[in-house]
Amino acid sequence: ALAVFQVGLAMLVRPAASHGGAGLARCADQAELGAALRARQGPGYVSAYRDCRAADGYYRKYRVMFVDRQPYPYHLAISSHWMVHYHCAGMLDASWKREEEARFLADPPAELGGAAWSALEALGRRLDLDYAGADFTLLPDGTVFVFEANATMLAHHERPDGPLAHKNPYVQRIIDAFGRLLEKHCPR
Repeated sequence: ALAVFQVGLAMLVRPAASHGGAGLARCADQAELGAALRARQGPGYVSAYRDCRAADGYYRKYRVMFVDRQPYPYHLAISSHWMVHYHCAGMLDASWKREEEARFLADPPAELGGAAWSALEALGRRLDLDYAGADFTLLPDGTVFVFEANATMLAHHERPDGPLAHKNPYVQRIIDAFGRLLEKHCPR
């Protein structure tokens, strides 16, 4: 039997095989949802939208990389828009955002809370992948809300003289951990 239900929350409609928010639409009600579904060509996904805005009105998207199931902080993007991407979050325009990111990178358990960091460690074990990444936020009650986790997230150095150079020591930790993983599995 087909279950019919009323959509009571805002919904997200995303084309299959899309990335980086391409084609993603937030629909506030059934009329917008119907219009978005009719406009789609091909398969896609529909999921509930969860407003993850923090008390200060900003949205935060944290990213950790897992190497040998252990989490390593990679970045924090802070945006006034619900669809948060590092490249368009205004991280270069606001020093307070980079300062908050630097605190997260330096001591993620202190910034997120011990329970949240433990949840991320458990996520790494649960994914059970040699290499993966996860994008997430913290809900007001401290719960980790995972947006996405997969084995294809990239970690890369920033320009050593650029405004994001503060990230490079943490990127290097990820690269070094990956080197140790390779050495463990493929000793010379």
